[in-house]
Amino acid sequence: MCGDWLNCFSAGVVFASAAMTFGGPAVAQTISLMPADLPKIGTVDERYQSYNVEMLEVTGGKFWRPYGPELEAALRQPAPAPAASSGDTPSGMNPALYEYRPPLDLTNARLRKLAAALGPAYVRVSGT
Repeated sequence: MCGDWLNCFSAGVVFASAAMTFGGPAVAQTISLMPADLPKIGTVDERYQSYNVEMLEVTGGKFWRPYGPELEAALRQPAPAPAASSGDTPSGMNPALYEYRPPLDLTNARLRKLAAALGPAYVRVSGT
């Protein structure tokens, strides 16, 4: 919605002028690309096949609930009113979709061995 009548009127004039200038809807043009015929312009290091790990999966905290019957039940629940959300759940989101995850034990030998098998790779740790 427009904030006031002058802004609405101005937007309408601009839109009408553009429509008269360009004549009408644009016609889509089909473009066909054949990747096998394109010249090679560079290479990408194999380490760029990388992985992303959410910060809360490393440090611990409330994160998305794993798939399964509990999540399916939570999805059937109506979302609570914004005032009912807890402080560690994003505003407007259903807290039942999240659960606490303990921090990862980065000294775990099995975890380190599995992570080493992913290399060479860049690992990005994301989050807010």
